[in-house]
Amino acid sequence: MRNKELILILFLALSVTCLAQNDTIVLESVEISSTHIYKNVQEKAMERKIDTALIKRLKTVSLSQLLIQHSPVFIKTYGPGGTASASFRGTTSSHTLVLWNGFQLNSPSLGEVDFSTIPVFFTDEISLQWGSKTSANSGGLGGAVNISNTQKFNEGLLLDVKQTYGSFNTWGSYITVGYSGNNFMTRIKAYRNSSDNDFTYNNIATIPHQEMKQKNADFVDYGLMPEMQLRFKNSLITLVSWNQWSHRNYPQIMPNAFNNTKEYADNDFSRNFISYKYYWNTGRVEVKSAYFYEKQNYFLESYTSNNYPVTQINTLNKSDVFRQIVDLQQDLYKSWNLYAKVQCDYESVTSSNYDGIKDRNIVSLYAAVDGEIYKDLDLRLTLRNDYVDDKSAGFFPTATLTYGMPFVNGLTFNAGYSHNYRNPTLNDLYWYPGGNENLKAEKGKTFDLDVNYLFENQNFTFDFKSGLYYSRVNDWIQWVPTTYRYWMPKNVSEVLARGLELHLRANYKYNLWNFSLSGNYVYSHTTDESEYAQQYDSDGKQLIYIPIHHANAFAEMKWKTWNLNYTFEFTGERKTSMNDEDFFAFNLPAYTLHHISFGKQLNKFRIEFKINNLTDKDYQTILWRAMPGRSYEIYLEFKL
Repeated sequence: MRNKELILILFLALSVTCLAQNDTIVLESVEISSTHIYKNVQEKAMERKIDTALIKRLKTVSLSQLLIQHSPVFIKTYGPGGTASASFRGTTSSHTLVLWNGFQLNSPSLGEVDFSTIPVFFTDEISLQWGSKTSANSGGLGGAVNISNTQKFNEGLLLDVKQTYGSFNTWGSYITVGYSGNNFMTRIKAYRNSSDNDFTYNNIATIPHQEMKQKNADFVDYGLMPEMQLRFKNSLITLVSWNQWSHRNYPQIMPNAFNNTKEYADNDFSRNFISYKYYWNTGRVEVKSAYFYEKQNYFLESYTSNNYPVTQINTLNKSDVFRQIVDLQQDLYKSWNLYAKVQCDYESVTSSNYDGIKDRNIVSLYAAVDGEIYKDLDLRLTLRNDYVDDKSAGFFPTATLTYGMPFVNGLTFNAGYSHNYRNPTLNDLYWYPGGNENLKAEKGKTFDLDVNYLFENQNFTFDFKSGLYYSRVNDWIQWVPTTYRYWMPKNVSEVLARGLELHLRANYKYNLWNFSLSGNYVYSHTTDESEYAQQYDSDGKQLIYIPIHHANAFAEMKWKTWNLNYTFEFTGERKTSMNDEDFFAFNLPAYTLHHISFGKQLNKFRIEFKINNLTDKDYQTILWRAMPGRSYEIYLEFKL
């Protein structure tokens, strides 16, 4: 089925190419760019872009690792080879929207994305968005992580080979080949990443504590991404196909380390899209279509130390997703701009946990305007209405004000209100047993206040950002126990999230020296204020696995072709249960990690040596899940 879809997409690309060549309308020449020509302060509000130099340096890691060390987003990870989910501004992973070139990646069955399966190698740009910046799509009640592929013309032959080797027999091989001409660009990226993942850890669940080696934890990932882009006088055609295959064995949690268990997951997917952009002097229109296919197989078979069977699970899930988008940008009067989007989505899931095939159709209508309403004061207004299986979800507005201080160059203030919603996942609706087809959509309202200051001169750059947010989500979906000995999702919670974010970036150049410093601090207080929480004495308590405090910092020193890097991670205390009297109620202690690396550029070659968890810290991110101690990695690269 995937091969047929790829052939169809290639055929459409060639057809559109022929039509563009045979029916070209000669207009005034315009410059084709991946973003709209007009940019103002308003477009920078409620958004933060990850430094492209940092993305290039971390091409061999997963997106989860990049966000843990260089963003305010909290990542809950099960360790190397395990699932990694995001918590954006105190919400859960299902409230973090993930977009790839404008297409939503969140699973229709689970509603979330495993960030460990997204290699930075397959991305060119990464940005974080919140408030009105997430209003064009549903689901981003906390925020959005936007990843995209951007190609460049006139670069000639492309060849980039990277090889890594590290502790626990961890290998990573990455290659990019292609050609970039005046009006045509093509490249293919391929990678393989594997590890025995058999590190030694301290098992604190045994009495006395024992030093053990992790078993059944190896994993292997493969990926292939071909890309093609054609440029004409006033138009652009882009075709990208993202394909991945993975096999991951899951190790035992600490209390079950002596049990005989076989647990693994196979996950394959193919994500494909084609887009056609047409430009004119005052705007552009883009028509794009995507097809996503994913197959997941999860297997668990466990026995006691005496070989008594405990659990046996073998599930298979398949999903087919079609997304079509028409996106318009048009300059209006003076600084005012119009944005409009129509999106049609079809989601279908076949699962061994469902009774038959489940699907749904979503049609989304979106419009936005922004511009200067007074000197140095910009306004952005958006409105969206979705139809889910022909039923209106309602109107969802946002408003953002941006003010640039006229007497303090580089100082801006942003104030915003946003209203968004999230549909129940197909698992919430149809899981057997327990699915609840009467669930209502979660609806959230958020208020934001940001203060940004940017100072730049020839040798020094200083960028400081701070943000306050207050968010309330009604009809929060929570799986709760029933009298029938299984759990069922219900709209029982009313969650209140409020917090503070700080970001700092500084760079100083002196002769042949270059010094860089960046960091993030987040205070996040998220509580359930519903009547259900009051009944179980959990109202006002921090939600599980969301730390009140977390921070990271990165420092880099360069001299000629040498570099030295230091990375710092701090994660505060986290609850593992809302009930303090629960036998398994624990507070995972806070921990701090330190990483260093140093390298050198040798003409077209680069070599770097890394030490992770420099102090050999013993810690847990998930209760009873072992994490690796000190480890080493060597990195080699050849690039034309």
